[in-house]
Amino acid sequence: MNLTDWFPGSTKPVRKGVYQREYTYGKAKLPSYCYWNGKKWGLGNFTVENAMLDGEAFVPAPNQSLRWRGVLK
Repeated sequence: MNLTDWFPGSTKPVRKGVYQREYTYGKAKLPSYCYWNGKKWGLGNFTVENAMLDGEAFVPAPNQSLRWRGVLK
């Protein structure tokens, strides 16, 4: 899978869609796929497909400031 470089959480994507965000669990960093609806991030998922489904039944993620990167086609 091709990915862009990481962007800080203070920078928001221009386009709606699925992006990879970096969650931290203890000392481990675990990338998750999240849907960006143009205003807020959705909850994290293990697959791009599940993140796309979140676009239909959107639930905002509690942390909106995690760094992120784009998933290239």
